Amino acid sequence: MNTIMKTKYILSVVALSLGLTACENYFDEKYMDNGDPQIVVVENYDYTLTSDDYKTIANNKTNKAYAAYLDSIEGENVYVEALALVGENRVFNENATADMYVPAYIYNKYPQVDQGSTFNVTYRYFEGLPEYLKIYDNVEQYKLTAADYKKIWGNSDTKYLTPATLAELEGVLPQVEDDHLLGVVYDYSSKEPDEGGQIEETREEIYIYSGGVIWKLYEDPEHTFVLLPTYAYGRVEKYLNDLYPYPAKDDKVVVMQYDSKAKKYVATEYNYDGLLWIANTGVIDESMSFVLAQGWQANLSTYYKQAVAGDGNMGKLTLEHYDLEDGITYIWAFNNTYGMKASAYFSGPHYGEGWCITPKIKLKNSTEPALSFDQAINYGPADETRMTQLTVWVSTDYSGNAREATWVQLPWNAWDNEKGIGFPDANSWTFYNSGRMDLSAWNGQTIYIGFRYKSEPGQTCSTWEVKNILVNEPEVEEILD
Repeated sequence: MNTIMKTKYILSVVALSLGLTACENYFDEKYMDNGDPQIVVVENYDYTLTSDDYKTIANNKTNKAYAAYLDSIEGENVYVEALALVGENRVFNENATADMYVPAYIYNKYPQVDQGSTFNVTYRYFEGLPEYLKIYDNVEQYKLTAADYKKIWGNSDTKYLTPATLAELEGVLPQVEDDHLLGVVYDYSSKEPDEGGQIEETREEIYIYSGGVIWKLYEDPEHTFVLLPTYAYGRVEKYLNDLYPYPAKDDKVVVMQYDSKAKKYVATEYNYDGLLWIANTGVIDESMSFVLAQGWQANLSTYYKQAVAGDGNMGKLTLEHYDLEDGITYIWAFNNTYGMKASAYFSGPHYGEGWCITPKIKLKNSTEPALSFDQAINYGPADETRMTQLTVWVSTDYSGNAREATWVQLPWNAWDNEKGIGFPDANSWTFYNSGRMDLSAWNGQTIYIGFRYKSEPGQTCSTWEVKNILVNEPEVEEILD
């Protein structure tokens, strides 16, 4: 994002905050006749926008007025159109972002809550297509004409190409700028006319215009490229399964096919997720936290927040268990009072491995992100062993199976007795904060954080309780404190 766009995002939050704050007056509702305050309603919501929500956001009067205000400054119609597209396409875009328009939506949805409430929303955002796909933009189709065949064959009435005349193809194609692609369609025979040649097939190939060589068959030097045959239109996934029966996870293929209505080719990147070929539409899932403090405001420096304890649910944390000794069926479990609780003890010590994994956390525009959480550890072995039994990890490629992902372990902060933070040096049920665990190595990336509990045969089994998981920038933590 450029500086102008970032400034507009900040302006949007400020403007909406002021507008919503000005409208908020619940004195009569919050206070009884005798002036005593009623119960304060502070909530922590986790919510994923539905298709209907995007339409509601786009039609919100406050949002429409704000988009019109931005356009009045620019003298264009960019923001009004971008907001309308949110409702039409059910996805946010560069000129209509969640931090600009979700606050007004939350205000209408939860008018009863008090300051300190948070709203963690997951939404769809058009991030854009991979940069390398731009070479495939506006590729037109060229079918050889009778005049073209005449130019190649001279006085012959032959209207197809053969092995001997393929080299003549470049002489009949139009001259364009360098690195221009063209879809070329022609009839072909493997035999020459004097050998009884006749049309055997209609070929469709992509050629590239390059100085010196002029036209040559196109090959993507870095990506697998497939020109989809017409019979496979509408069933790309099946065609790729037949073409690549043994793909590896994360394989990528660029598939190009002709759009007869638009009269040009369309290129789509397909990614193999280990089970299916998935088209890359440029749309991703993102999450953002909003805080009610004199109006709903986007907390742009909080990337993930999950209280767990007291929420009534564990949010979108994922639990996985491996190698459990007979006698136990799980290690991690949700407890509304204590948070996420892990233990391999059940009528005696057992061994096994359990993971508690966050949903994806996008460190967008991050500078000094860090993880912190509150934890209580009891019944554990000596400190050194506990530090290996209870560990925290980061992955960028987790996709549903912890053992198939690549993980990097975060080092524990040493215990600071004065501040009461770090890795506890003794067993107790007292919760201590972990201290900030640096995540700046993953700036700008999408990550998953995994809390791993692993006990070995013969070990004392710790009980590990985790809550108030937070990934943010340091200045936010100082404000919250």
